[in-house]
Amino acid sequence: MSATAGTRVQRLLLIDSNVFFAKRLGDALKSEGFDVVHNTQSAFALTSLEWDTPVAILCSTSMREMGAFELPKILHGDVKTANIPIIAMGEGGDQALMEAFRAGCDDYVDRRLGPEHIATHVRTFFEEPHRWIPADADAHDIGDCAERQFVAP
Repeated sequence: MSATAGTRVQRLLLIDSNVFFAKRLGDALKSEGFDVVHNTQSAFALTSLEWDTPVAILCSTSMREMGAFELPKILHGDVKTANIPIIAMGEGGDQALMEAFRAGCDDYVDRRLGPEHIATHVRTFFEEPHRWIPADADAHDIGDCAERQFVAP
């Protein structure tokens, strides 16, 4: 997924308190064609959604105040953010995977696999035909989008 002339770059919100890991992951995501905004605190990241809506949120499950397991309840309760996919990053295992889906996350990836694998996983998330994609993905400005309607391709 590389940005070509006339194609908007998909912006991801990365929420992770590990700055070193987030830097490496951000670089890997950029090499996959994404624009990455990183926040180390979930509460601040949520306030940024008021003016900058990403195509997805990639969030660690091990945040101190609010992680990937708590985000879906908040985001799904607001019409403006209800359709933003949440991809949880955890330490692996079936229990963590099931907990992420029970919490309302749209996908889960094991962060121990490394930044390059996670970036490929995220790119694949948007390419797979059974995933949700914005109905007007190439026609709207992601940053100014207040409400989004998602349809299966």
